[in-house]
Amino acid sequence: MESMELSILTPLIVLGLAAVLLMAAVQLRHLRQAPGGIPSSFPSLSVLKPLKGADPGLEENLASFFRQTYPRYQIVLGVAEENDPAVAVARHVMADHPHVPARLVVGGSAGVLNPKVGNLANIVRHAGGELILISDSNVRVSPGYLEELVAQLERPGVHLVSSPFRGIGRGSVGTACEALHLNTFVMGGVAAVHHLLRGVCVVGKSMLLHRADLEAMGGFAFLGRFLAEDQVCGQEVAAAGGRLVLSSHVVDNVVGGVSVRRFLSRHLRWAKIRWRMSRVGYLAELLLNPVFVATVQLAVVRTAAAAGALAAALLVKSAVDAAVERRLGVRRLLVLYPFLVFFKDLCVGLTWPVPLISRTVTWRGNRLRIGRRTELCPVAGPAGELEVFPVSPVAGRLDGGPAAMGA
Repeated sequence: MESMELSILTPLIVLGLAAVLLMAAVQLRHLRQAPGGIPSSFPSLSVLKPLKGADPGLEENLASFFRQTYPRYQIVLGVAEENDPAVAVARHVMADHPHVPARLVVGGSAGVLNPKVGNLANIVRHAGGELILISDSNVRVSPGYLEELVAQLERPGVHLVSSPFRGIGRGSVGTACEALHLNTFVMGGVAAVHHLLRGVCVVGKSMLLHRADLEAMGGFAFLGRFLAEDQVCGQEVAAAGGRLVLSSHVVDNVVGGVSVRRFLSRHLRWAKIRWRMSRVGYLAELLLNPVFVATVQLAVVRTAAAAGALAAALLVKSAVDAAVERRLGVRRLLVLYPFLVFFKDLCVGLTWPVPLISRTVTWRGNRLRIGRRTELCPVAGPAGELEVFPVSPVAGRLDGGPAAMGA
Protein backbone atom coordinates (compact mmCIF):
# COMPACT_ATOMS: atom_id res chain seq x y z
CA MET A 1 0.00 0.00 0.00
CA GLU A 2 2.73 2.45 0.95
CA SER A 3 4.80 1.79 -2.14
CA MET A 4 1.70 2.13 -4.34
CA GLU A 5 0.79 5.52 -2.84
CA LEU A 6 4.33 6.76 -3.17
CA SER A 7 4.47 5.66 -6.81
CA ILE A 8 1.35 7.71 -7.53
CA LEU A 9 2.13 10.94 -5.68
CA THR A 10 5.93 11.19 -5.71
CA PRO A 11 6.15 11.72 -9.49
CA LEU A 12 3.53 14.46 -9.12
CA ILE A 13 5.68 16.16 -6.49
CA VAL A 14 8.76 15.98 -8.72
CA LEU A 15 6.81 17.22 -11.73
CA GLY A 16 5.32 20.00 -9.63
CA LEU A 17 8.73 21.18 -8.47
CA ALA A 18 9.93 21.19 -12.07
CA ALA A 19 6.91 23.30 -13.04
CA VAL A 20 7.59 25.74 -10.18
CA LEU A 21 11.22 26.07 -11.26
CA LEU A 22 10.20 26.69 -14.88
CA MET A 23 7.63 29.32 -13.93
CA ALA A 24 10.16 31.10 -11.70
CA ALA A 25 12.76 31.02 -14.48
CA VAL A 26 10.33 32.63 -16.92
CA GLN A 27 9.42 35.27 -14.34
CA LEU A 28 13.06 36.08 -13.59
CA ARG A 29 13.86 36.26 -17.30
CA HIS A 30 11.03 38.73 -17.81
CA LEU A 31 12.31 40.89 -14.97
CA ARG A 32 15.69 41.11 -16.71
CA GLN A 33 14.18 42.69 -19.83
CA ALA A 34 15.26 46.20 -20.74
CA PRO A 35 12.97 49.09 -19.74
CA GLY A 36 10.46 50.42 -22.24
CA GLY A 37 12.37 53.67 -22.81
CA ILE A 38 11.01 57.07 -23.83
CA PRO A 39 8.05 57.32 -26.23
CA SER A 40 8.48 59.09 -29.57
CA SER A 41 5.26 61.06 -28.98
CA PHE A 42 3.16 61.95 -25.97
CA PRO A 43 -0.54 61.45 -26.63
CA SER A 44 -2.89 62.81 -23.99
CA LEU A 45 -3.44 60.29 -21.19
CA SER A 46 -6.05 59.95 -18.45
CA VAL A 47 -5.29 58.00 -15.27
CA LEU A 48 -8.46 56.50 -13.79
CA LYS A 49 -8.33 55.77 -10.06
CA PRO A 50 -11.39 54.04 -8.54
CA LEU A 51 -11.23 54.39 -4.74
CA LYS A 52 -12.95 52.56 -1.91
CA GLY A 53 -11.77 53.16 1.66
CA ALA A 54 -8.48 54.54 2.93
CA ASP A 55 -6.18 51.56 2.69
CA PRO A 56 -2.78 51.73 4.41
CA GLY A 57 -0.41 53.75 2.24
CA LEU A 58 -3.19 55.27 0.11
CA GLU A 59 -1.81 58.80 0.34
CA GLU A 60 1.65 57.81 -0.90
CA ASN A 61 0.12 55.50 -3.53
CA LEU A 62 -1.87 58.38 -5.01
CA ALA A 63 0.98 60.87 -4.65
CA SER A 64 3.25 58.64 -6.75
CA PHE A 65 0.90 59.20 -9.72
CA PHE A 66 1.06 62.97 -9.21
CA ARG A 67 4.86 62.83 -9.53
CA GLN A 68 5.00 61.45 -13.08
CA THR A 69 7.36 62.94 -15.65
CA TYR A 70 4.88 62.38 -18.50
CA PRO A 71 4.00 65.84 -19.92
CA ARG A 72 0.34 65.39 -20.94
CA TYR A 73 -1.75 63.56 -18.41
CA GLN A 74 -4.64 64.09 -16.02
CA ILE A 75 -5.82 62.07 -13.02
CA VAL A 76 -9.50 61.35 -12.40
CA LEU A 77 -10.33 59.79 -9.06
CA GLY A 78 -13.72 58.44 -8.06
CA VAL A 79 -15.58 57.32 -4.95
CA ALA A 80 -19.17 56.15 -4.64
CA GLU A 81 -20.06 57.95 -1.43
CA GLU A 82 -19.25 61.31 0.12
CA ASN A 83 -18.46 59.77 3.52
CA ASP A 84 -15.85 57.40 2.12
CA PRO A 85 -12.57 58.02 4.01
CA ALA A 86 -10.71 57.98 0.69
CA VAL A 87 -12.30 61.37 -0.13
CA ALA A 88 -10.26 63.26 2.45
CA VAL A 89 -7.04 61.52 1.35
CA ALA A 90 -7.67 62.27 -2.31
CA ARG A 91 -8.43 65.94 -1.63
CA HIS A 92 -5.27 66.28 0.43
CA VAL A 93 -3.08 64.79 -2.31
CA MET A 94 -4.70 66.96 -4.97
CA ALA A 95 -4.08 70.08 -2.86
CA ASP A 96 -0.41 69.11 -2.44
CA HIS A 97 0.04 68.81 -6.23
CA PRO A 98 -1.93 71.70 -7.75
CA HIS A 99 0.18 71.65 -10.92
CA VAL A 100 -1.26 68.26 -11.97
CA PRO A 101 -4.69 68.40 -13.69
CA ALA A 102 -6.95 66.28 -11.47
CA ARG A 103 -10.58 65.75 -10.56
CA LEU A 104 -12.39 63.85 -7.84
CA VAL A 105 -15.80 62.47 -8.84
CA VAL A 106 -18.01 61.81 -5.83
CA GLY A 107 -21.13 59.67 -6.03
CA GLY A 108 -23.24 58.34 -8.83
CA SER A 109 -23.93 54.84 -10.09
CA ALA A 110 -23.47 53.30 -13.50
CA GLY A 111 -25.91 50.47 -12.86
CA VAL A 112 -23.45 47.60 -13.30
CA LEU A 113 -22.87 44.63 -11.00
CA ASN A 114 -19.10 45.03 -10.73
CA PRO A 115 -18.68 47.96 -8.28
CA LYS A 116 -15.12 48.79 -9.35
CA VAL A 117 -16.18 49.02 -12.99
CA GLY A 118 -19.24 51.05 -12.02
CA ASN A 119 -16.89 53.55 -10.45
CA LEU A 120 -14.73 53.56 -13.58
CA ALA A 121 -17.81 54.13 -15.77
CA ASN A 122 -18.59 57.25 -13.75
CA ILE A 123 -15.14 58.78 -13.82
CA VAL A 124 -14.26 58.03 -17.45
CA ARG A 125 -16.92 60.60 -18.43
CA HIS A 126 -14.58 63.27 -17.04
CA ALA A 127 -11.47 61.88 -18.75
CA GLY A 128 -10.24 63.56 -21.93
CA GLY A 129 -7.20 61.48 -22.82
CA GLU A 130 -6.58 59.52 -26.00
CA LEU A 131 -5.05 56.84 -23.78
CA ILE A 132 -6.70 55.37 -20.70
CA LEU A 133 -4.72 54.00 -17.78
CA ILE A 134 -6.69 51.95 -15.24
CA SER A 135 -4.93 51.54 -11.92
CA ASP A 136 -5.98 50.18 -8.53
CA SER A 137 -5.75 52.32 -5.40
CA ASN A 138 -3.14 50.04 -3.80
CA VAL A 139 -0.63 50.55 -6.63
CA ARG A 140 2.48 52.70 -6.15
CA VAL A 141 4.77 53.66 -9.04
CA SER A 142 8.04 55.42 -9.87
CA PRO A 143 8.18 58.76 -11.78
CA GLY A 144 8.98 57.29 -15.22
CA TYR A 145 6.14 54.76 -15.12
CA LEU A 146 3.76 56.42 -17.60
CA GLU A 147 6.51 57.11 -20.12
CA GLU A 148 7.64 53.47 -20.15
CA LEU A 149 4.10 52.14 -20.63
CA VAL A 150 3.38 54.58 -23.46
CA ALA A 151 6.68 53.64 -25.14
CA GLN A 152 5.63 49.99 -25.12
CA LEU A 153 2.14 50.83 -26.40
CA GLU A 154 3.84 52.51 -29.41
CA ARG A 155 5.28 49.21 -30.60
CA PRO A 156 3.77 47.86 -33.83
CA GLY A 157 0.45 46.13 -33.26
CA VAL A 158 0.39 46.65 -29.48
CA HIS A 159 -3.01 47.71 -28.14
CA LEU A 160 -2.79 46.96 -24.41
CA VAL A 161 0.06 47.09 -21.90
CA SER A 162 -0.23 45.67 -18.38
CA SER A 163 2.35 45.71 -15.61
CA PRO A 164 4.04 43.06 -13.49
CA PHE A 165 3.79 43.78 -9.77
CA ARG A 166 5.35 42.99 -6.46
CA GLY A 167 3.45 42.68 -3.20
CA ILE A 168 4.96 44.70 -0.38
CA GLY A 169 3.74 45.00 3.19
CA ARG A 170 4.34 43.85 6.72
CA GLY A 171 2.40 43.46 9.92
CA SER A 172 0.53 40.15 9.88
CA VAL A 173 0.66 36.56 8.69
CA GLY A 174 -2.17 37.31 6.27
CA THR A 175 -0.27 40.23 4.78
CA ALA A 176 2.85 38.11 4.36
CA CYS A 177 0.84 35.30 2.71
CA GLU A 178 -0.83 37.65 0.26
CA ALA A 179 2.40 39.42 -0.68
CA LEU A 180 4.24 36.12 -1.17
CA HIS A 181 1.39 34.69 -3.25
CA LEU A 182 1.33 37.79 -5.47
CA ASN A 183 5.09 37.74 -5.95
CA THR A 184 5.39 34.07 -6.84
CA PHE A 185 2.27 32.23 -7.95
CA VAL A 186 0.29 35.16 -9.39
CA MET A 187 3.09 37.12 -11.03
CA GLY A 188 4.87 33.95 -12.11
CA GLY A 189 1.65 32.66 -13.66
CA VAL A 190 1.10 35.91 -15.57
CA ALA A 191 4.63 35.77 -16.98
CA ALA A 192 4.27 32.09 -17.91
CA VAL A 193 0.99 32.64 -19.77
CA HIS A 194 2.51 35.55 -21.72
CA HIS A 195 5.83 33.93 -22.62
CA LEU A 196 5.24 30.17 -22.61
CA LEU A 197 1.61 29.76 -23.58
CA ARG A 198 1.32 32.96 -25.65
CA GLY A 199 -2.08 33.43 -24.11
CA VAL A 200 -4.10 36.27 -22.62
CA CYS A 201 -3.52 37.06 -18.96
CA VAL A 202 -4.22 40.60 -17.82
CA VAL A 203 -4.29 41.84 -14.23
CA GLY A 204 -6.00 45.21 -13.96
CA LYS A 205 -3.75 46.66 -11.26
CA SER A 206 -2.08 48.60 -14.06
CA MET A 207 -3.51 48.52 -17.58
CA LEU A 208 -2.98 51.00 -20.44
CA LEU A 209 -4.97 51.00 -23.68
CA HIS A 210 -6.34 53.30 -26.36
CA ARG A 211 -9.65 54.94 -25.53
CA ALA A 212 -10.91 53.92 -28.97
CA ASP A 213 -10.29 50.23 -28.18
CA LEU A 214 -12.14 50.54 -24.88
CA GLU A 215 -15.12 52.15 -26.58
CA ALA A 216 -15.10 49.62 -29.43
CA MET A 217 -15.70 46.73 -27.01
CA GLY A 218 -18.61 48.54 -25.36
CA GLY A 219 -16.69 50.44 -22.69
CA PHE A 220 -17.21 49.96 -18.99
CA ALA A 221 -20.92 49.31 -19.48
CA PHE A 222 -19.87 46.05 -21.15
CA LEU A 223 -16.98 45.21 -18.82
CA GLY A 224 -19.16 45.84 -15.76
CA ARG A 225 -21.02 42.60 -16.47
CA PHE A 226 -17.97 40.56 -15.49
CA LEU A 227 -16.08 39.79 -12.29
CA ALA A 228 -12.77 39.53 -14.20
CA GLU A 229 -13.21 42.74 -16.18
CA ASP A 230 -9.45 43.05 -16.74
CA GLN A 231 -9.12 39.60 -18.30
CA VAL A 232 -12.22 40.10 -20.45
CA CYS A 233 -10.81 43.45 -21.59
CA GLY A 234 -7.61 41.70 -22.67
CA GLN A 235 -9.56 38.98 -24.48
CA GLU A 236 -11.60 41.56 -26.37
CA VAL A 237 -8.48 43.45 -27.45
CA ALA A 238 -6.83 40.20 -28.60
CA ALA A 239 -9.98 39.10 -30.43
CA ALA A 240 -9.91 42.40 -32.36
CA GLY A 241 -6.35 41.64 -33.49
CA GLY A 242 -4.40 43.72 -30.97
CA ARG A 243 -1.20 42.56 -29.31
CA LEU A 244 -0.96 42.44 -25.53
CA VAL A 245 2.34 43.24 -23.83
CA LEU A 246 3.49 42.66 -20.27
CA SER A 247 5.64 45.63 -19.36
CA SER A 248 9.07 45.24 -17.79
CA HIS A 249 8.23 48.08 -15.36
CA VAL A 250 7.31 46.53 -12.01
CA VAL A 251 4.74 48.39 -9.92
CA ASP A 252 4.23 48.00 -6.19
CA ASN A 253 1.06 46.41 -4.85
CA VAL A 254 0.92 47.74 -1.30
CA VAL A 255 -0.59 45.10 0.98
CA GLY A 256 -1.58 46.24 4.45
CA GLY A 257 -3.64 44.98 7.33
CA VAL A 258 -4.70 41.70 5.72
CA SER A 259 -5.91 38.94 8.02
CA VAL A 260 -5.55 35.28 7.08
CA ARG A 261 -9.33 35.14 6.61
CA ARG A 262 -9.26 38.09 4.23
CA PHE A 263 -6.34 36.59 2.31
CA LEU A 264 -8.27 33.34 1.85
CA SER A 265 -11.45 35.19 0.86
CA ARG A 266 -9.63 37.18 -1.81
CA HIS A 267 -7.72 34.12 -2.98
CA LEU A 268 -10.98 32.18 -3.35
CA ARG A 269 -12.51 34.96 -5.46
CA TRP A 270 -9.50 34.88 -7.76
CA ALA A 271 -9.59 31.07 -7.86
CA LYS A 272 -13.24 31.11 -8.93
CA ILE A 273 -12.31 33.53 -11.70
CA ARG A 274 -9.58 31.21 -12.97
CA TRP A 275 -11.89 28.18 -12.83
CA ARG A 276 -14.54 29.96 -14.93
CA MET A 277 -11.93 31.23 -17.39
CA SER A 278 -10.06 27.96 -17.91
CA ARG A 279 -11.08 24.72 -16.24
CA VAL A 280 -8.14 22.78 -17.61
CA GLY A 281 -5.74 25.46 -16.45
CA TYR A 282 -7.26 25.57 -12.98
CA LEU A 283 -7.10 21.79 -12.56
CA ALA A 284 -3.43 21.94 -13.51
CA GLU A 285 -2.79 24.47 -10.73
CA LEU A 286 -2.72 21.67 -8.19
CA LEU A 287 0.50 20.57 -9.83
CA LEU A 288 2.03 23.95 -8.94
CA ASN A 289 1.55 23.23 -5.25
CA PRO A 290 4.01 20.37 -4.62
CA VAL A 291 4.19 21.20 -0.91
CA PHE A 292 0.48 20.49 -0.54
CA VAL A 293 0.70 17.30 -2.61
CA ALA A 294 3.61 16.12 -0.46
CA THR A 295 1.62 16.93 2.70
CA VAL A 296 -1.29 14.83 1.43
CA GLN A 297 1.11 11.98 0.69
CA LEU A 298 2.53 12.11 4.21
CA ALA A 299 -0.97 12.18 5.72
CA VAL A 300 -1.89 9.07 3.72
CA VAL A 301 1.17 6.84 4.07
CA ARG A 302 2.97 8.24 7.15
CA THR A 303 6.42 6.90 6.31
CA ALA A 304 9.93 8.30 6.63
CA ALA A 305 10.16 8.42 2.84
CA ALA A 306 7.01 10.53 2.63
CA ALA A 307 8.33 12.84 5.35
CA GLY A 308 11.55 13.20 3.39
CA ALA A 309 9.64 14.02 0.22
CA LEU A 310 7.75 16.78 2.04
CA ALA A 311 10.96 18.18 3.52
CA ALA A 312 12.61 18.21 0.09
CA ALA A 313 9.60 19.83 -1.58
CA LEU A 314 9.42 22.49 1.13
CA LEU A 315 13.14 23.21 0.91
CA VAL A 316 13.11 23.60 -2.88
CA LYS A 317 9.91 25.65 -2.94
CA SER A 318 11.17 27.94 -0.16
CA ALA A 319 14.47 28.50 -1.99
CA VAL A 320 12.68 29.31 -5.26
CA ASP A 321 10.22 31.71 -3.61
CA ALA A 322 13.02 33.44 -1.72
CA ALA A 323 15.07 33.86 -4.91
CA VAL A 324 12.11 35.40 -6.75
CA GLU A 325 11.33 37.81 -3.93
CA ARG A 326 14.99 38.82 -3.60
CA ARG A 327 15.03 39.63 -7.34
CA LEU A 328 11.94 41.76 -6.80
CA GLY A 329 13.65 43.59 -3.95
CA VAL A 330 11.49 42.05 -1.22
CA ARG A 331 13.56 41.13 1.84
CA ARG A 332 12.48 38.67 4.51
CA LEU A 333 14.49 36.60 6.94
CA LEU A 334 15.40 33.46 5.03
CA VAL A 335 14.57 31.32 8.05
CA LEU A 336 10.91 32.42 7.77
CA TYR A 337 10.35 31.01 4.29
CA PRO A 338 9.77 27.32 5.17
CA PHE A 339 7.15 28.27 7.76
CA LEU A 340 5.44 30.87 5.58
CA VAL A 341 5.52 28.74 2.43
CA PHE A 342 4.14 25.69 4.23
CA PHE A 343 1.28 27.62 5.84
CA LYS A 344 0.34 29.53 2.67
CA ASP A 345 0.54 26.56 0.32
CA LEU A 346 -1.43 24.39 2.74
CA CYS A 347 -4.19 27.03 2.91
CA VAL A 348 -4.23 27.36 -0.89
CA GLY A 349 -4.32 23.59 -1.33
CA LEU A 350 -7.16 23.07 1.12
CA THR A 351 -9.29 25.69 -0.62
CA TRP A 352 -8.44 24.48 -4.13
CA PRO A 353 -11.61 22.31 -4.55
CA VAL A 354 -14.01 25.11 -3.54
CA PRO A 355 -14.42 26.72 -7.03
CA LEU A 356 -15.36 23.30 -8.41
CA ILE A 357 -18.50 23.20 -6.26
CA SER A 358 -19.29 26.88 -5.61
CA ARG A 359 -20.28 29.45 -8.25
CA THR A 360 -21.05 32.39 -5.97
CA VAL A 361 -19.00 35.19 -4.46
CA THR A 362 -19.86 37.74 -1.79
CA TRP A 363 -18.57 41.15 -2.77
CA ARG A 364 -19.18 44.23 -0.64
CA GLY A 365 -22.19 42.60 0.97
CA ASN A 366 -23.75 41.28 -2.24
CA ARG A 367 -24.01 37.65 -3.33
CA LEU A 368 -23.32 37.13 -7.01
CA ARG A 369 -23.30 34.05 -9.20
CA ILE A 370 -20.39 33.66 -11.65
CA GLY A 371 -21.23 32.51 -15.16
CA ARG A 372 -19.31 32.05 -18.39
CA ARG A 373 -16.30 34.36 -18.67
CA THR A 374 -17.13 35.34 -15.06
CA GLU A 375 -20.34 37.12 -16.09
CA LEU A 376 -22.17 38.17 -12.93
CA CYS A 377 -25.76 37.53 -11.94
CA PRO A 378 -27.36 38.67 -8.64
CA VAL A 379 -28.45 35.95 -6.23
CA ALA A 380 -31.87 36.28 -4.62
CA GLY A 381 -31.79 37.31 -0.95
CA PRO A 382 -33.67 35.60 1.89
CA ALA A 383 -36.90 37.38 1.03
CA GLY A 384 -36.64 36.52 -2.65
CA GLU A 385 -35.51 39.99 -3.68
CA LEU A 386 -32.37 40.52 -5.71
CA GLU A 387 -29.52 42.17 -3.87
CA VAL A 388 -28.25 45.15 -5.87
CA PHE A 389 -25.55 47.71 -5.28
CA PRO A 390 -26.94 50.89 -3.72
CA VAL A 391 -27.13 54.09 -5.72
CA SER A 392 -25.47 57.04 -4.03
CA PRO A 393 -27.71 60.09 -3.56
CA VAL A 394 -24.79 62.25 -4.76
CA ALA A 395 -24.64 62.08 -8.54
CA GLY A 396 -21.18 62.66 -9.87
CA ARG A 397 -20.21 65.85 -8.02
CA LEU A 398 -16.75 67.12 -9.00
CA ASP A 399 -13.91 68.33 -6.82
CA GLY A 400 -10.80 70.01 -8.16
CA GLY A 401 -9.89 72.64 -10.66
CA PRO A 402 -9.65 72.38 -14.44
CA ALA A 403 -8.65 68.94 -15.61
CA ALA A 404 -7.26 69.99 -18.97
CA MET A 405 -3.95 68.40 -19.83
CA GLY A 406 -0.80 70.29 -20.59
CA ALA A 407 0.16 70.86 -24.19
